[in-house]
Amino acid sequence: MDLLLINSILLVCANVVLAVAIARKAEVKDIFWRLLKSIGQKCGNKNLSRVRGENTDTAKGMNLPERLEFYYIEKSNIRHYIPFMNIYILNTLIVVIFLAVFMPINRILGFLPSSLFISAMISIVPLFALDLLSRYNSETVRKRMSEYISVLNRWCSVKEDIMFAFERSLDSNVGEPLETFIRDMVIQVNRGMDYSEALDMLQMKVDNPQFRDFIVNVKLSLQHRGDIIKLLTNLENQFYRIDEEYNRRKISTYKDRLIIYFVMFAVLGLAYLFMNFTPQVGDFYLRTLEGKLLLTVFSGMYALGFYLTAGITKFKN
Repeated sequence: MDLLLINSILLVCANVVLAVAIARKAEVKDIFWRLLKSIGQKCGNKNLSRVRGENTDTAKGMNLPERLEFYYIEKSNIRHYIPFMNIYILNTLIVVIFLAVFMPINRILGFLPSSLFISAMISIVPLFALDLLSRYNSETVRKRMSEYISVLNRWCSVKEDIMFAFERSLDSNVGEPLETFIRDMVIQVNRGMDYSEALDMLQMKVDNPQFRDFIVNVKLSLQHRGDIIKLLTNLENQFYRIDEEYNRRKISTYKDRLIIYFVMFAVLGLAYLFMNFTPQVGDFYLRTLEGKLLLTVFSGMYALGFYLTAGITKFKN
């Protein structure tokens, strides 16, 4: 029993060291930009956020429910499949899942803190599902960018107006989720929203570096009355080359994220099997105070792992 306790403590230390090392390596770039951003805000410099192409002004104009609605409902395009979905229904679903799994898990573990950690992790499965759907949408849009720009280019040949081309492209079967995103943007502009803000929101929905470059170029063309046909022709050629490179290197952030989430949730099943089919381990973690405390520590580290994973997967392609 003492040997098992020592091994558990060593495992905790190793996990902590590994988690810190991964977090430091993965988030160093994000921390650097956050420092620059905070310095820029203190100095009154509003241009630092533009270095990364971020639309912080648009995001800051939203309150917390609106941000959650945007990042989990709008970006995932879940309303295309479930029209009545909103952030309140999503929160209700999370609470229902938590209540449904808490009692069975508490009966198995017999310790409240670790049961709360595990139940909370399981209850936010819908958030991870919506995050995966958002990444899938982003990758789908990236694959169709060259084709969609070709459609815009043809409509601009009819009338040299990019907003007209956006509106008319909806009749060209551009596919989901791009069709829904473009339709929302066109409706916003037609109802009086400034085209720059509408394009910013469209960019954040897609959340893709190639699409961000496309939107930035379109905004600059609108502001400075550039040659939109020439711009779209150059972008079309550029995106065809990017597609070829993605296909050659077989890059897919959606699949990478799917594998990460699958592995992390598989840990729960493996832990259950390990304790269930190894009586000595099960007795230690479920029936002794030291084991229950260690299990709570592991559960907390598991929750920390989810938090770090969510931070790491915020990085763009």
